[in-house]
Amino acid sequence: MVTRPPRTVFFGAALAFSLVVSGAPWGMLQVAWAQDQTLFMAFTDADGAPVSDMTPEEIIIRWDEMPSEVREIEPINWPARMTVFVDNATESQTVLSDMREGLTRFLGALPPDIEVAIATIAGRPQFRVEHTTDRGALADAVGALASEGGAATFFDALYEEAERLDDDDDREYLPVIVMVAVAGSEGSGRARGQNLERMMDRLYDNAAVVHTLLLPSPVSGVAGTQGRPQTRWGTDIAAATRGSFADLGVATDYRTRLPELVGDISRRHKLTSHQFRVTYRPPDDASDQPRVQVGSARPGITVWPTDNGNIP
Repeated sequence: MVTRPPRTVFFGAALAFSLVVSGAPWGMLQVAWAQDQTLFMAFTDADGAPVSDMTPEEIIIRWDEMPSEVREIEPINWPARMTVFVDNATESQTVLSDMREGLTRFLGALPPDIEVAIATIAGRPQFRVEHTTDRGALADAVGALASEGGAATFFDALYEEAERLDDDDDREYLPVIVMVAVAGSEGSGRARGQNLERMMDRLYDNAAVVHTLLLPSPVSGVAGTQGRPQTRWGTDIAAATRGSFADLGVATDYRTRLPELVGDISRRHKLTSHQFRVTYRPPDDASDQPRVQVGSARPGITVWPTDNGNIP
C-alpha cells in the first residue's frame, strides 16, 4: 500500500486558533520562509453557516507564536463539480439494477446546482453525459446503464480524470469523483510503474475528493474485497484526497450508501463556494518546522484552513 502524509495536516478548529502540524512537502523541497505563503481558509459561524465578509485584520496566522503579515485575501467560489464512474463490465451485470437505484436516489438528494457527469468503465472509460445540472439528462443516462461485458478499467478511469483536471488551467470548482464498482477483473493498461503516484499527485494538487463504493465480485466466488487491486487503490486514494472508501457487503448497499454521500458533498460544496485564498508573509525568525496557528479575531468563528482548498 502506498502511504504518504499530506503536505500539511490540519487538526480541527478551536475557538481561538486551529493547530496546524507542518511536515515536509512530498518533494522534500526547502521552503524560503521569507517568501509569501498561501492558505485556503473558510469560516463558519456558530450555526455552521459560511461567513463571507472576513477582512484581513480579522485573520490571524502565527508561526512559532509569532504573527504573520496577512497581505491579501481573495474570495474563492469553488462549487463542487462531480464525475460519477459506473462499473458496467461483465462482473457487475447482476448488480446494475442496485447501482441504478442508488444513483437515482443520490442524484435526487444532491443540491440542484452541482454539475454532474456520468461515465462508464467497461473496456475503457466513456462519458455518457458530460457535466450538467440537467437532472433529466442525468436520469436518462442512469436509466440507460447496461452491461457491456469485458473487464472494468477502474484505474484508467481515475488516471484519465486526474490528467483532465491537471490540464484544466481555468479550474474554479471542487472536483468530486464517485467510483461505483465491483472488485472484479481489472483491464486497465495504465496500472503499472509510477502511474499510481502520478495520479495521486494530480488528484491532490487539484483538490479532488474521491469516494469509492466497492462490492465483492458477484461471480468470482471470493468473499470480500481484501487483496483486490481496487481495494488498495481506493483506500490509498481516499486517504490522499480526504475522501472515503466503502467496502460493501451486499448489492443493495448501493441503494443506501450512495445517498449517504450527499451530506458530506453538500457540506463541502457550501464551504468551498465561500472560502478565501489568503496570502501572507511568515515571520523571519520561524523555525524549519514551525508550529502554525490560524484563527480569527472575530468571536464565535470557526476556521477551516487547507493547503489546496479541499475542505475535509
